[in-house]
Amino acid sequence: MKKMDSMNLVPFIDIMLVLLVIVLTTASFISTSKLPINIPKVDENSSQTQQDIDKKQVNIAITNGGKYYLDEKQVDFNTLKNAISSYPKDTPIVLQGDKDSNLDSFIKVVDLLQKNHLKELYILVEDKNKSP
Repeated sequence: MKKMDSMNLVPFIDIMLVLLVIVLTTASFISTSKLPINIPKVDENSSQTQQDIDKKQVNIAITNGGKYYLDEKQVDFNTLKNAISSYPKDTPIVLQGDKDSNLDSFIKVVDLLQKNHLKELYILVEDKNKSP
């Protein structure tokens, strides 16, 4: 009988490479809206999980002109306030703001979400390390 001096790792590496290819080709990514919003960049990735994305989420966007969009439909602040008050408390809210938009519009939306006890807020940003 032949004595084994070391383990052969080549089959293990082949299997891992196949699994890596499968994961990379089947991974789904967050789709961004078609609104003319220039998203700010950050250094770290978001901790948002795919499970959170799969829930019925509501997208709120703020343009650099201070206009509000609710799921890609332009609305005024009062309409946004009425819509937000009707959402369940566990509704995930994705807030997209143009980097040149004023802080007042952003604060108004965040304050509105806090008053309605909507705690699942995700702010959409872009990774600085990725080239445009």
